[in-house]
Amino acid sequence: MSRTFLPPLFLLFAMVVAAQTASDLTARYGDPDSEQFLVRPGITMMARYGEDRTACEMLIEPKHSIQRPYDKEQSMATGTVSKIIDELIPESERGILLNRIIENMGASEYQVAEYQNVTISRYFVRYLSANHDEKSATLVRKDGPCSPGITSQKYVSAIELNATDLRTRYGDSGVERFTVRPGITLMATYGTDQAACQMVVGPTRSIIPRDEPAQYMRPEDLTEIIDEVLPEANRGELLLGVVTKSGCNDYETMDYQNVTVSRFRHQCDLPKPEIEGEATITRKNRACGNGASDSGHSKLP
Repeated sequence: MSRTFLPPLFLLFAMVVAAQTASDLTARYGDPDSEQFLVRPGITMMARYGEDRTACEMLIEPKHSIQRPYDKEQSMATGTVSKIIDELIPESERGILLNRIIENMGASEYQVAEYQNVTISRYFVRYLSANHDEKSATLVRKDGPCSPGITSQKYVSAIELNATDLRTRYGDSGVERFTVRPGITLMATYGTDQAACQMVVGPTRSIIPRDEPAQYMRPEDLTEIIDEVLPEANRGELLLGVVTKSGCNDYETMDYQNVTVSRFRHQCDLPKPEIEGEATITRKNRACGNGASDSGHSKLP
């Protein structure tokens, strides 16, 4: 079942309003806790930082939308992934190899190498092209500030890798994730004008894909965050609003002149106040590759 509502018809005038840049988000929320870099054509690396900006967890995978659509055909060349891993954490910094595990489950294969300083996990799908069948690789550090509760191993070289090192090697990040409230993050991807094209607000999750219990947010908290990064004056006129219901889930889409705001709500556990699953803000602009046609709609610069 869905409900649709339209604003009164009137002449749409152009508006000039400011979009959120990386500097704006950093000024409001502090340094990002995670960043994603393009490390090879079609391959990204997402890094999560410790308090001192040390890169503690890294995820290497094919480039995709920050909303993480699953494409079973996307994969990477194994040799290329090996070179990226060696760039990030050379063998000389890993320490002694403690354990190696290979686990096969049908066409899926997991390889885990546990060293003193880091655990490297690689996931393959063997029905894909030979030597181009790697779906993802993760590096989880156990040394220094990444695991303060673990005493550093004597005679083991420390891993030197932080946010500055990554930016020097790979350039500016294309995606940043900020902690905007306790337990809530905002992930932003930027356009050619350095302003945010898409922002996804949701409960804090690991950057490494794994089974995690579903988490939800309070509607008032999510509304407050959306208003912070997207004031009503910047949205333009409301063109279309739709709420689609499926069981106890609601999917709301508000299409404005300048942006589209989508929210997902899960209301199976009422009267529990946390019902908001995720919100996505998508900017309409040529710099984002989705500029509106010459229909009179206003656009964010």
